Amino acid sequence: MDKSNVMTNIKENEDLIKIKFCDMYRNFDENNNIFTDVIKRKFKGYQITDEPDFLIYSCFGTDHHRYMNRNCVKIFYTGEAITPNFCECDYAIAFDRLTFGDRYIRRPVWLYNTKGPVSCDLTDERALNRKFCNFIYSNAKDGANAKLRIEFARKLMEYKQVDCPGNVLNNMSSEALNPREGDWQSGKLAFLKDYKFTIAFENCCFDGYVTEKLLDPFVAHSVPIYMGDPRITEDFNSEAFICANRYEDRLDELIRKVIELDNDDEAYLKMLHTDPRGKAYDPHEMDKLEGFLTDIFRKGNVPYEKDPRGFVRRMSFDGLGRKDKIKYLLFRK
Repeated sequence: MDKSNVMTNIKENEDLIKIKFCDMYRNFDENNNIFTDVIKRKFKGYQITDEPDFLIYSCFGTDHHRYMNRNCVKIFYTGEAITPNFCECDYAIAFDRLTFGDRYIRRPVWLYNTKGPVSCDLTDERALNRKFCNFIYSNAKDGANAKLRIEFARKLMEYKQVDCPGNVLNNMSSEALNPREGDWQSGKLAFLKDYKFTIAFENCCFDGYVTEKLLDPFVAHSVPIYMGDPRITEDFNSEAFICANRYEDRLDELIRKVIELDNDDEAYLKMLHTDPRGKAYDPHEMDKLEGFLTDIFRKGNVPYEKDPRGFVRRMSFDGLGRKDKIKYLLFRK
């Protein structure tokens, strides 16, 4: 449907927004999130219901499939390295650097860290006389970089002690950090501030996918050793961190770079005090997101026609004829 001719049917400060959340991440608060925050500011309020006008879903389950044939607007939201399927959703908020009219907005990592990278407030003496490096991970196998960062940490330990308070390679059981439990992020930032370097490998190298693994060290003034988004230097200044992407799997060369900085106080301090924000860094991203969501809610329950000629339905198993279903079941690997 062409939405340009659809009249607004939800008025600000007059109508309740009927919403439903499903397949969200653990500890997601249905009453305290970016969606409800925008609704509270812009509209009369919201009602969480099983008969929503707006279904807001993520990638941690399949419950959203129960709503695929219902008349409601589907908004896909993720903090993971997953590209939106616009044959399922009307709108999406994700990491990809893509454009899709008014149906998509990118979710840069700094949008959800209110502190953001700020100028280093450590004295040179304090900055230089910290512990060497840390490694905080709970995932040892999921993602192409999971095993690589373990290999890197072990190799780096041959030079100096790398403190590992997480579940992976744990050598600090008395100071263990439990990610996602309690106020873990504040504890993590306080921990990082005691280290010159932080190993900051994303789970995978996915275009646009940048998480707190990079931002937290910047906030704590610990130089990140980062591997992840291949285009990371568009969002962040390459002079402010060690870009492991440049070394690919040449870990020995990467380690030599870390050792070089560790032994060159002037070069280390220069990197530490460099503004980490790149050309694409925009402190007004939250305003853009608020406008994006406000426009969606203001248009009301008017979904897009996502499969106008039925190609997706015809290619799905349910859309196959009896013979094709039998062939599929017989010959699938």
